[in-house]
Amino acid sequence: MNKTNEDNNRLLLRRSDERGYEDFGWADNWMTFSFANYHNPEWNNFGPLRVMVENHIQPHSGFPSHPHKDVEIVTYVSSGILTHGDNFGHKADVKAYEMQLISAGSKGMIHSEENLQNTVEHNYQMWLIPDRSDTSFSYGQKGFSKDELKGNLRLYISPDGRDGSMKINTDAYIYAGLFSAGDKYTYRLSAGRGVWLQVVKGILNIADQSLESGDGIGIRTEDEYIIEFNDDTEILLFDVSLTVPLIWK
Repeated sequence: MNKTNEDNNRLLLRRSDERGYEDFGWADNWMTFSFANYHNPEWNNFGPLRVMVENHIQPHSGFPSHPHKDVEIVTYVSSGILTHGDNFGHKADVKAYEMQLISAGSKGMIHSEENLQNTVEHNYQMWLIPDRSDTSFSYGQKGFSKDELKGNLRLYISPDGRDGSMKINTDAYIYAGLFSAGDKYTYRLSAGRGVWLQVVKGILNIADQSLESGDGIGIRTEDEYIIEFNDDTEILLFDVSLTVPLIWK
């Protein structure tokens, strides 16, 4: 196998401007994987990571009440405040550098997501496929300060709740971090797993690839990877199993 084929086998590069796009006027959706009215058979999922949508919600706008079931919903707010409400009685503001985890459960739930502020809200929402079919509704929210995130990857979500992280119903570890120009971070990928790295904003290099705001990369080969940051950069990192059978309804 030549080097080009080796790279194609281990790397999935997703440029920001190649993603699906919808403009509702009051919000935009940038879709890494097939979702809603965007269908691309080459981009359906990365392990249990099934949906990744970047959006900007305009002031005093948002998504009205709508249902979900059999899905793990992760929302990370980069700036602004996202106000959540659901039919289980939860009402919460998700602020910058906070992550929300909702297990919709097998019986389902209804929720709304709104920007009630006077400034634009920026978030990434991800859906992950649960690894079993009998899940129950649960709600969680976790954040780190800007100082705690600087120069580090902080664990927000895991399958076992380690280190105070929120527990998810699938084999996925989800991190976020803030880095400065000149920073380096080493991440070790284990056998049978994959890493999806999403650049929320900034510039970095990994696996001989340069990524900018909105770019993402999936890596599927066991190895040690050095992430080099060329600007003030905010990232999300998903370490997921590529071997667990997926349940999707």
